[in-house]
Amino acid sequence: MDKQTQDSGKGFVYHDPAFQYTDEYSGRTIERLTDYLGHTNHLYFTDPCWIDDSRSMVVTSDRNNRSNLFRLELEDRSLTQLTDLHGGERPHSSYSAANRCHYFVSDGALIELSIDTLEERELCRPASRVNGVPMELSGRPCANADGSSVILSASEPDPTAGERVSFAYAGFHSDFHRKPLTRILRVDRATGSAEIIHEDRCFITHLNPSPALPDVMTFCHEGPWHLVDQRIWGLNIRTGETWKVRDQSGEDLAIGHEYWFADGERIGYHGRSRSDATHSQGKHIYGHIRWDGSECVEQWFPFHSTHFHSLDEQLIVGDGSPAAVFTHQGVSQPFIQLFRWNGSEYEGPRILAYHRSTFNDQHAHPHPRFTPDGKHIIYTSDLTGYSNIYRVEIGDFDELPLLTDDVRPQHT
Repeated sequence: MDKQTQDSGKGFVYHDPAFQYTDEYSGRTIERLTDYLGHTNHLYFTDPCWIDDSRSMVVTSDRNNRSNLFRLELEDRSLTQLTDLHGGERPHSSYSAANRCHYFVSDGALIELSIDTLEERELCRPASRVNGVPMELSGRPCANADGSSVILSASEPDPTAGERVSFAYAGFHSDFHRKPLTRILRVDRATGSAEIIHEDRCFITHLNPSPALPDVMTFCHEGPWHLVDQRIWGLNIRTGETWKVRDQSGEDLAIGHEYWFADGERIGYHGRSRSDATHSQGKHIYGHIRWDGSECVEQWFPFHSTHFHSLDEQLIVGDGSPAAVFTHQGVSQPFIQLFRWNGSEYEGPRILAYHRSTFNDQHAHPHPRFTPDGKHIIYTSDLTGYSNIYRVEIGDFDELPLLTDDVRPQHT
């Protein structure tokens, strides 16, 4: 048995060295929770990951030249390897607190992993061709609120994907324009039977079941925001009924990055003008809406972050921009930022941490998210070369420094 096999594998526990430092902008103590010669990141900010009242979380890490799922204990920072995957792709996955199982796709099959025993079972293996059309499982599988069903999608693969170099968003525009056949499937957890609940020739992603309503989920029509006619859709997983959640008909507004509030009833999102491609006019909104399209509340939001997250509308976290900005984002603002609702407008942004991440593919997106108790922010950054997971206490909002126009990080 070689050393790599001895020092890895399902059930193996890693103990990365502990490290804390004081953020040079906010003065907050930053905890680096992982440290390895390979990328480690928390799950996408809309994907459930918390175990046992947020004492631990499921993360993804590249170790021993493989990408696998791990359980990160926040108290002692130990990492227990949950899977023994050998493929070249990083697993897309999500956790179900209702049945203490984690769901991911491997080799064309939907896999259920017991978080307690680490036993796996193949729940479903959808057909690889439909009426002669090749289909591949896509996106992140996710359980509904009561854990009785698992939702996943299958779509027609891009036949030219193997002819180009693969990098972040390499097929983003082409997938939008080619309109692949996409199916959303509901898999019965008890029987493994799969049912098509929605089908369309459209680039569909971001399957997000409500954390409180077992029959309700959202999905999105994906693509360049200014070209997508209608982003956020609701779907009843029992009846197949669909509806526009935030109706964009006839509006010069592009919206996205939708996520469920903790109550499982409301959905947060942000948006900008479709016609102002360079963002020079600075039109930007933050909004929230009930799952059925009612009670829409939108506020002028003259701040910019790549992603936002919150437990409700009262306190929002954003991740600013990459350390090296995209051309449309202007001045670099590579900070974890907080915004507070005061009853009439959002105050801020306040600097919580200097993330300095490159955003080079999903593993290096900070994707900040609140811990369920609302006391800390978890984020990912590759500021030291490899992506690692960081934690920072929110503390007193008013003690944090404002992010003003004269704050200019020195990168060289």
